[in-house]
Amino acid sequence: MNDLSVILCSYNEEKNIGKTLKKLLKYNTIKEIIIIDDNSTDKTIPIIKSIRNKKIRLYVRKKVRGFASAFLHGISLSRAKYILRFDVDMYQSVDLFMNRFQKFNKTKMDLIIFSRYVKNGRDLRGNFRKLSSLILNKICQILISNKIKDYTSCIILFKKNILKDVSINNTGYANFIIEFVSEAILKKKSIIELPFNQLKNTEKNSKSAKNMFIYIKNGFFYSLSILKSCLIKLKY
Repeated sequence: MNDLSVILCSYNEEKNIGKTLKKLLKYNTIKEIIIIDDNSTDKTIPIIKSIRNKKIRLYVRKKVRGFASAFLHGISLSRAKYILRFDVDMYQSVDLFMNRFQKFNKTKMDLIIFSRYVKNGRDLRGNFRKLSSLILNKICQILISNKIKDYTSCIILFKKNILKDVSINNTGYANFIIEFVSEAILKKKSIIELPFNQLKNTEKNSKSAKNMFIYIKNGFFYSLSILKSCLIKLKY
């Protein structure tokens, strides 16, 4: 049964988008592939348009940008029972994601987090990115809950109806995932972390990797999301 909406947020992904779509289109269980593109200036859009398949739904945003808002836009357009989100440069892991989905839709789980910090999961990026991510997640475990190890994965698979109780906020960047996971824990949703290896090439493709100012700014927003989650936890 084709019950899965795959949501991809893209910007200048010409090296990866074709490989990702080719992998995804092998699976009949996918109902639609929603691509929210923030007006790419390379060949991303022409490549997508050249792949003629009714499952692909492309939306180009010319006045709005931002990871969180792009994902929310994709969710608002989705029509399937389940939603999968991952980064376009993770095409090498598509088979893993789809294998997990085929098992997931037979369970009562609400949310899968593909985690770098459970057994057999790994972060293969450079030491600086790896260490900063690890520290951030340790802080989340201490202040929010130690039930989850990877609060910043953003590689998630979930039942769409979870959004009736748990919010995804337009935080601008990927820090929305901290608030989303934190609220899912508070609302006692069924969450499981499954091992995932984040490859080194994803660091090279990061939009903030080469800009220290953006990296520091994003770190600030991550901190705000942790603080917000802690305050909500205290009130709950």
